[in-house]
Formats: sequence, C-alpha cells, structure tokens
Amino acid sequence: MKSSPLILLAGVTALVVIYACNKHSNPAPPVHDTVTLTKTDTVVLPPVNDTPNLTEGLVLYLPFNGSFADSSGSGNTVTVSGSASLGYDLHGYAQSAFSSSGNGRLIVSNNGFYAVDTAFSASFDFMITSSGSLMTFLSIVNTTNGNGPTFNCGLNVPSVPQDFNFGVNTSGATCDVSGDNNSQNNGATTNFIPQIGSWYNAICIFTNGKQSVYINGQLVDTATVHNNSSVLFCPGSNFVIGGWFDNGENMTGELDEVRFYNRTLTARQIAWLSRNFQPTSTRQNPGSGTGKSSPIGGN
Repeated sequence: MKSSPLILLAGVTALVVIYACNKHSNPAPPVHDTVTLTKTDTVVLPPVNDTPNLTEGLVLYLPFNGSFADSSGSGNTVTVSGSASLGYDLHGYAQSAFSSSGNGRLIVSNNGFYAVDTAFSASFDFMITSSGSLMTFLSIVNTTNGNGPTFNCGLNVPSVPQDFNFGVNTSGATCDVSGDNNSQNNGATTNFIPQIGSWYNAICIFTNGKQSVYINGQLVDTATVHNNSSVLFCPGSNFVIGGWFDNGENMTGELDEVRFYNRTLTARQIAWLSRNFQPTSTRQNPGSGTGKSSPIGGN
C-alpha cells in the first residue's frame, strides 16, 4: 500500500484533500472536508444600579446603626432626652432603631441645616406598641413650650385606634403661639390606622402649600394649606424625633431610617424608600439580629 501526501490549505476555511490509491486500482475520488473557524467575544455588562439619588437635599439622616448620630454629613448634634434607647429594627437587628416607652425623645440642634421654606419631605419607618394617646413621630417645634411648630407627623386622638396625621403651620402663623391656636394650622388627616406591632414606612411631603402623606409607598391623603406656599420656621424650634414639646405626646414604639429633605421627593425615590413594605403591611417585629447596613442612596 502506498499512501498519498496530506495537503492542508491555510485560511479561515481549510480544505482537506485526501488521495487514496494503490498500484492495482484507479485513484479514488478526492474527499473534501470543510472546517470553519469562528471567534466569539463575550462582553460582561456591569449590574444596573437602580438606586435613585437620595443625597440631594438630605439635611438630616438617622439610620440608627448602633448610635443616634446624624449620618447626613450636615453635622447635626443629636441629644437624647428621657429614656430613649436603641432597639430592634424591622429586620430584627439589635441596636438598630430608636425605641421609646413613652417618655423618650431625640432633640436635634438647630444649626441652620434643616431650615425649610416652600418644600420639605420626611421619611421614616415606624412601629407602635400601644394606642389610645396622642403620639408624635417627627416634629419641628419649640420643645420648651410647644410654640411655633413647623410640622408634625403622628397619630390623632380622640378616636381609638388612631389615624395618621400630618400637620403644618404656614408662614402666616407666629412663633409665640402654639400650633393649635395658630390660625394657619392645617392638617392632612388620613384614614390609615396602624396595627400595634407592625412596621410601616411613612413619607410626609409639603410642596408649595400642598401636603401629601404616603404609607408604604401609597398616597393616602392630600390637603391644601391656607393660601400660603411656605411654612413657618422659627429660630427657637428644634427637630424632634419621637415626640413633641416637654408636655408630652411622645410615641410608644420604634422609629428607624429617619430622613429629612429640604425638597420634594420624586415618585421613584418614594418607591425606593418604601421598598421593604407592601401597600398593606402587617409585618410583625421579628426576632433578634446582630447588625445592619443602611446606605444613604446611589447617584
């Protein structure tokens, strides 16, 4: 047997021709094999960051990551009043939420960073442990006498269980009169009644005379303030977490992720801040945990 040579044609497509013959037969017809070489490039795209910008206009941020410190970068000084302590957040992490049994508050120094005019937004997570009394979650007020309040978000009485209320004083009010007696006092009283032991997200927004309340990302009430597009802001007032002035109306329960903006939040930002909650939430306080990570927000 005599073998013929193997011929390979170079290129992207290679043609292989094989001759097979012997001295007693005619040469066999050539066999053609076509080989195609293909180059594949794999492009890996980075994950999409769908976190909206939550730093613009953020003048107070209390994530309660093991302390009561302000994380907004504004340098606000937070003072503990009464028996305020750190408790469990909605994920069950210890030392990760403001906790009060009814006589604890946090008072934030008025250093000018949280001054507001025609627009502001307050977002926070909350859980109550009792009902039957006035409760203020967030407010700006003179803590000594209750005069000159800018706003408050809390639960209304005398109805029990209580509904959620967002009260605002406009610039037509005065700094030496209490909120109830100011002629420019107005409130957005919702039909939302929280359940004891369940966590919720609340967002209160004031924009050019209009008040809006969102619970778990859903708009539950709006109101229009008396002919004024700006709010009252008094130099003797302070931002208060978990209460009102010295005479009471402190909350019984827990607060977390307190954010205050000197602007109006967008629909996308509202959705992101309430992302851990369903429109109708009955999440009970879970078991214990060890810590949490709570970002301010993306770009």
